[in-house]
Amino acid sequence: MPISRNTAIAIIAVLGALLVFRIATADERPSRIIYPEQRLPLRFSHAQHMGTVKMSCETCHTGIRTSASSLDNNLPQEADCVSCHAIDRTKPEKTTAGPAAACVRCHPSYDASQGRIERVLLPIPNLKFSHQGHLARGDSCETCHGDFSAVEEASAEHLPSMRTCQGCHDGKKANDVCTTCHLAQAGLLMQSEFPGVGTLSPSGSLRGARHDMEFRTSHKYAAQNDSEFCASCHRKDFCQDCHNGIQKPMDFHAGDYVRIHSMDARRNSPDCSSCHRLQTFCQGCHSRMGVADDEKGGQFRGTGAYHPEGWNGGGLAGRSANHHAFEAQRNIKQCASCHREHFCISCHSAETGGIRANPHPRDWRGSRRCRALVKRSRRMCLRCHVDPAIGC
Repeated sequence: MPISRNTAIAIIAVLGALLVFRIATADERPSRIIYPEQRLPLRFSHAQHMGTVKMSCETCHTGIRTSASSLDNNLPQEADCVSCHAIDRTKPEKTTAGPAAACVRCHPSYDASQGRIERVLLPIPNLKFSHQGHLARGDSCETCHGDFSAVEEASAEHLPSMRTCQGCHDGKKANDVCTTCHLAQAGLLMQSEFPGVGTLSPSGSLRGARHDMEFRTSHKYAAQNDSEFCASCHRKDFCQDCHNGIQKPMDFHAGDYVRIHSMDARRNSPDCSSCHRLQTFCQGCHSRMGVADDEKGGQFRGTGAYHPEGWNGGGLAGRSANHHAFEAQRNIKQCASCHREHFCISCHSAETGGIRANPHPRDWRGSRRCRALVKRSRRMCLRCHVDPAIGC
């Protein structure tokens, strides 16, 4: 049955809200790369131990105050449990009036016929962390792990997420350099590749650098805002693989981009010169395709339908709105995509026999801008003016 327009709009709004919610909650979840997949075949109620019996975290996690490394296994051992549970390995099905002592009460995988239980798998987190240091500064367990008084079985979901850490590690209250907590590799770069686990990439909660599908074309904003943040993971040669002025990644532009690239080139968005040398890459292709000639002789030749009528000639008084001077002043990079420097100089220079078209505005010689350019780079003037004594 067809739905009304208002109903369709409402459905789209709900789906959009759900998408935003999923993105937000994804940033809140602990990373599975930082905390590899665990296996905890245990039955344990934090709510009963902390909410009913009023035990503290350190009652079971006895070594937490002296744990200075994430390599430490801070899960309670059997020796910690026997202070309350009358465990007897010779009587695995022992019943007691007080706290349970039978193996199956805490180990649901216990196989009585073979006397085996499924082992706990708690991989070492890919992180640097000192419980000792945080507790000594006055932080509590709840600061990072939350309130466990109503939690039944704990899991990796109760480990601190990036956003939790940023509550303190903001560059003011605590150091926000990535390698303060993240593992480092050669060159003091942050380790992001973890074989068998995955690749760690920013979620966007820090400096807006979400490495999603659009980041290939929008990453310049993050790089301009904080290049040192990018340098936490990437060396300069990583950027230069693309930004070398000669080549580009073949998957950067959409298919058949050659047919439509002129629109982006006119807007200069993205900046073509970030990847391409205009006077070699662009001009070479335009010459081969017949869009532009490799001009010699000082005249506009072979322009065909590329330039509009009135593009050339007419002198100062006869310039039309389509005259090339206006386009050259507005976006010289566009001209350079087809024309090399010698093409412009063939007209705009003081060489004998040339057209000697003056590119300067009226009263240029002796003006403040003229003197400033001569003072800053006299060599630029000599590209057109053959007299080395030329001055303002």
